[in-house]
Amino acid sequence: MNKYRSATLALVAGAATLAVAACSAGTSSASSSSTATATGTAVPVSSAPVPTTGAPIAGRTLAVKGKLGGFPIPAAAKVGENISGSSSLILVFGLVDPADVARFYATALPQAGFTITTNSLVSQGGQHGALVVFAGHGYKGDIESVAQFPGASIAGLGATNVTTVEVSATN
Repeated sequence: MNKYRSATLALVAGAATLAVAACSAGTSSASSSSTATATGTAVPVSSAPVPTTGAPIAGRTLAVKGKLGGFPIPAAAKVGENISGSSSLILVFGLVDPADVARFYATALPQAGFTITTNSLVSQGGQHGALVVFAGHGYKGDIESVAQFPGASIAGLGATNVTTVEVSATN
């Protein structure tokens, strides 16, 4: 097992908390809501649409194993994990702000033949990030990007501006 795998799994689990918050907040427009934490305390959650202004964000295609063959990532991304099989994929990368991750995937996923169902910037407590949900080519996936990942650090990436991409076959 890769020595970074447990840190990656912790990151994915933590990012999932932000995703649950985003789902409870709604994603079609700026909104505010609250979601219960494990302790039962309500935490304010807000989401906002992704800004579409600014220069395009350059990208590249990362080679992955399995039927997908490749997946788009921002050119500035530093890849920490690239775990894939025939029906699933987990990528972890850093160095790209969550707002730029959301802006990049707003154009890169449709260009790669995927349909985006959710793309929003999310804030919960002091944490903020981005959530992108997509499907296509017989796969579904989500991209969760956090500005700060407290309590964990991915070797070579740290705990700032960390993004996870999870893709799995729909069959």
